[in-house]
Amino acid sequence: MRFLTRTEYEQLIDGAELLRADGYGPKVYQTQGERIVKLFRVKRWWSSSMFYPYSLRFLRNSRRLKKRGIRCVDVEGVFYCHAIRRHGVIYHRLQGEPLDMLLGGDVEPAPQLYADYARFIAELHDDRIYFRSLHPGNILRLPDGRFGLIDVGDMRFPLLALTLGQRRRNFQHLLRSAEFADVLRHHPVNAFIDAYLGNSGLGRRDSEDLRQKLITDFQMIEHAS
Repeated sequence: MRFLTRTEYEQLIDGAELLRADGYGPKVYQTQGERIVKLFRVKRWWSSSMFYPYSLRFLRNSRRLKKRGIRCVDVEGVFYCHAIRRHGVIYHRLQGEPLDMLLGGDVEPAPQLYADYARFIAELHDDRIYFRSLHPGNILRLPDGRFGLIDVGDMRFPLLALTLGQRRRNFQHLLRSAEFADVLRHHPVNAFIDAYLGNSGLGRRDSEDLRQKLITDFQMIEHAS
């Protein structure tokens, strides 16, 4: 990890386009050289993120994903800048289109892509990858038609196969995202669940058990909206 001075940080983002910010300040920049600079705020100085920051988790997760043959961003480096009290990661922009732009809003319905999205989640789960940020804004359709992941900081790789409870909780994270809620306004719930279960490695009994739980969770989101 590099420790940047304020001057070095300002040189890093000089001329960059601000892509995302929140109430605490900038979160994501794109530099003129097509690099992404993602910033992480330390919420509490006594938290684990101070000793093992998300920037290092991001780097570790990207390496583990690549070893499993899953496309994701190429990390160039991680840094900490005390002057702005931010950890950061620098990576090369992954070429592709985010699924929320292809499946939500006013775009023409794309049932095959919608089903492929669910199948991709099944592949991640079968490969023992628990990705909290599964929402369609974090998954790209790449030029070759495959999928790629971008915001990979919040992820776990359990030693054992994901339980039904873990799979369900992962979907609950997805259902809380505004991006996926928008997608569901344009596509049928059952098609997503069917595509996921039809491509998972679950046995028939577990598959039917999870189906009923997922239907309940999806319906709660539909009624809330």
